[in-house]
Amino acid sequence: MVKITNKEAICIAVLFLLGSNIVIGSGMDVQNDNWIAGIFGFAYFVPFAFMYARIQALHGGKDLPEIANHLFGRVFGFIITAVYTWYSLHVGALVLRNFGEFVKITTLTETPLLVIMLSFSVIIIAAARLGIEVMGRLSTYALPLVVLILVFMEAMSVSQMNFDFVKPVFVHGFQKIARAGFSAFTFPFGESVIFLGILYSLKKRESAYRIYMTGMVISGIILVTLTLMNIFILGPVEGDFYFPSHSSFSRIRLGDFLQRMEGTISVSYAITCFIKASVCLFVACKGIASVFGLSDYRFITIQTGLIMTYLAFILYKNTVEMENWVINVYKYYAIPFQIVIPLLIWIRAEFKNRKGKRPKKSEELEINGGEQEEAGNEF
Repeated sequence: MVKITNKEAICIAVLFLLGSNIVIGSGMDVQNDNWIAGIFGFAYFVPFAFMYARIQALHGGKDLPEIANHLFGRVFGFIITAVYTWYSLHVGALVLRNFGEFVKITTLTETPLLVIMLSFSVIIIAAARLGIEVMGRLSTYALPLVVLILVFMEAMSVSQMNFDFVKPVFVHGFQKIARAGFSAFTFPFGESVIFLGILYSLKKRESAYRIYMTGMVISGIILVTLTLMNIFILGPVEGDFYFPSHSSFSRIRLGDFLQRMEGTISVSYAITCFIKASVCLFVACKGIASVFGLSDYRFITIQTGLIMTYLAFILYKNTVEMENWVINVYKYYAIPFQIVIPLLIWIRAEFKNRKGKRPKKSEELEINGGEQEEAGNEF
């Protein structure tokens, strides 16, 4: 079985959680309090991170379809596998469409959207076909590059910042900010439920806790910092931009020789979207292979990748619909996948684990009988 190290898994987790969010944000609508909503989203996710990790720790070496079949039997296990196969495919399509819209609006304005997405899907399909081990190795090189770019660009943008834009803090009230934080929970943190489809490859089952918590902390710090930077530069209207980080970086000027630096965020965005979409396609292919009883998921990576690309193409009519989905719809759509079904899986897993630890009645009788016999012999 292919195994990945903790370092590789953490790098995948961070890049996965950054995904589309480093450019389009988390769909929060509380303006200068968006950074606080991001912290709320982080806090909401903590118990679910432990829940996801616990599910994996109880089933070391098993992927999501195997866990579902083990806990619920073939019929209900089949249904759960099919549901998460769809969710992985859909999230991958969302990432691909977000990237396609970004490239078309900011760079290749005359290029058809489908051509952009097909071109990007080629490397996504290749990565999924090569497997999670290759993605892990790529991530260990890609993450330092992404972090370096973001840190450098944030340092260069200090001269453009107005720290008064963040005031007054909590102007939208606790309740509204807390509700906005739920958007940050579902997108991106809750999407890490898809990791149940890849963490079977960890060398130690207990490592799942470390992967979830470390990945969540690193990505959370990066996203909150980016949100603050966008507020400092763009002001309270930060939420009015489709791609706020790109708009912020485009304003960086260091004399006459260093300006128009938004291309650097495009590089980071391409890397994070590539890793996230590749993981989603990999998990979707594994799920389809399990549903149809295929021996190897690699036989269907090209077909599934093309389906994901077509799905991405028909998701929205335009960028306005895409933004409306992120802000108003996705947080409710994600609840069954990120909260309800994982909660049922966890409860069933704990019940079955405790039941498995109890000695059977026949074993208890044998033990008691043996003890009585020994007592009689001593007498």
